Amino acid sequence: METVVGARSGAGTISATGVEVVTEPRRAGLVVMHVLGEIDLLGVSLLRPCFEHQLQNVRALVLDFTETSYLSAAGLSLLLQTGADARSRNIPWALAAARPVLRPIEVTGLERRLPVYREVPPAVDAVLAPGRSMSA
Repeated sequence: METVVGARSGAGTISATGVEVVTEPRRAGLVVMHVLGEIDLLGVSLLRPCFEHQLQNVRALVLDFTETSYLSAAGLSLLLQTGADARSRNIPWALAAARPVLRPIEVTGLERRLPVYREVPPAVDAVLAPGRSMSA
């Protein structure tokens, strides 16, 4: 696993075979994690500690899976666990996802349990919505 400082201040990139994660800090303690590639069992083993680390250090989290080309059952389990961890810490979170990720979520009926959006901006708006008491 390699960690590289990204082009934006505070951004970072972690990559492994088939998966790349770019962490983008934003305002009000929000972090957007851009996940690219295929999320299979190997990808989950990379992502789980990344997501857990972020949930210990953020006030809100958006997972950007819009450039993710495959989501396995292990990936679905990871999303459910991330949601449970976020709720237990009272951290608002959302998932932005394109068709390759939305399809397994819809087929399993998990869209009722996961805060899913088709694009990053509405996901960001949802976690920073008024009433969330998140100040810049």
